[in-house]
Parts: sequence; C-alpha cells; structure tokens
Amino acid sequence: MYQQFKRGLFIPSELSLHLKDSWLKVWVYFFLLLMLASLPFIMVALASDGLSYQEKILFKESYTDTLSGTHKIIDGELVIEPQYLNRDKYMRIDVYTIGIVNTPTSPEYQGIRMIFTTTGVRLTTFNIVAQTYSYDELGLFNFDFSDYSTNNIDRLIKSIDRIIIEHRAPTKVFQTMVVVMSTCFELMFFALISAAFSRHPLPFKFKFKISVYVLTVYVVASLFALFLNNGLFIFVGIILMMIYMRAAFSKLTMI
Repeated sequence: MYQQFKRGLFIPSELSLHLKDSWLKVWVYFFLLLMLASLPFIMVALASDGLSYQEKILFKESYTDTLSGTHKIIDGELVIEPQYLNRDKYMRIDVYTIGIVNTPTSPEYQGIRMIFTTTGVRLTTFNIVAQTYSYDELGLFNFDFSDYSTNNIDRLIKSIDRIIIEHRAPTKVFQTMVVVMSTCFELMFFALISAAFSRHPLPFKFKFKISVYVLTVYVVASLFALFLNNGLFIFVGIILMMIYMRAAFSKLTMI
C-alpha cells in the first residue's frame, strides 16, 4: 500500500504498474483513503458534546424563518392555531431535524428528530421513539415562539442542547455513519469521473483501478483545504487528479 500511496501522490507515471492489482487490494486501498478523508470529521463529531458554537449561531439566525410563529406552550401544552396545524415548520441543524408537529417525511430527515408535540418533545432515532420530554422538565412550561429576544431563543437552545447531550451515543454513531457514507460517495464519484473521462483505449475496469490510486492526491489536497481553511486546495486536487490520470498512462504500451 505504501507504493500505491507514494506513486499516487508523487509519481503518477508509475501507477500503470498497478494495473493488474487484485480487486481486493484496490478496494482495501479505497477503504484506507476513505478512512483518511473521514477521520478529521469523525474526530470532531466524537469530541463534540451538544450543539457547537457555530450550530447555536445558525439556530439563532434560522429561528425566525423556521420555528417562530403564533404558537405557544401554555401550562405545559403546545397550542397551535388550527390553520397552521398542517404546515411544516422545522429546522435542520447538522444531523438533527427540529420541528413543530409536522416535518418532512423524506429519508434525509428521518435520522435524529426532535418534534414538539402537544405535550412534549418527542426524540426519535431512525424512526424509533427514544424518549419523550415534557415541556416542564425542559424548562419550557410556558414558552412563546413569537418572542424573538435573545434570552428566549437561548432558553429554547438550552432545552435542545440538553436532549442532544443526554442521547449523545446514538447521535455520534449516526454522525459517524453520515460522514463515512457522504465521503464514500464523494470519492466514488471522483473515481468514476476520472476513469470515464480518461481517453486511453483501455477497458474501463483498468482505468477505474488507476483512478482509485489517483484519488490519493485529491484526498491529501482535501485535508490541506480543511486544515488551512482554504477551499482552493480542493480544486487543485481535482485538477491534479485529471493530470495524474493522463500521466499514469503516458508510458503504457500494453497490459
């Protein structure tokens, strides 16, 4: 694997030496790249406890357009005017869907949901009810969703944060799954694109093997983009992938 990494990063013209690598070796290498690309995000997810500072800021900025309205919690019960009962009111924060009675039913909103029902907040994980909190225990016994003051919104954030912290184990598992799956789709997409746009007259399976090794330079560039907070490195990585694919077949005459 060291040779594949070294050539995929520094010596693309020698990648054709790996055309006859077994598929097991190719997929193991893909998995290693996947773990390398996912690791920083997984570490952040595992280290976090509750909503991050950035997520709390996003919550405050989105509150007026998503959760606010004439509805109120009065003496521990959510009261909503009848004409608003069938309207979707929700906010998406990372993997969390926070909604008032009605929320979207599409799969991407079914991971971790906190839904404000008549008598409390119902937490569901993967469509399984994990717990229902009364408004009293969350400090929302009397809460006005039309109050846009900082103190009022902070009160709501505190209640959401408590739920997340108390159920952080399934949350972290779900976040890890999301990170790995999204990164897998991203790498697979670029590998397929690189192989499909290669003009060398080789069967697609051989070009795909090389494209997996060429992903090395993209993954490393993406890590630089993350650590240096500069998205330009991602575009550099994509361009280098295309150049490396061409260089990988530059000395190839036959398999």
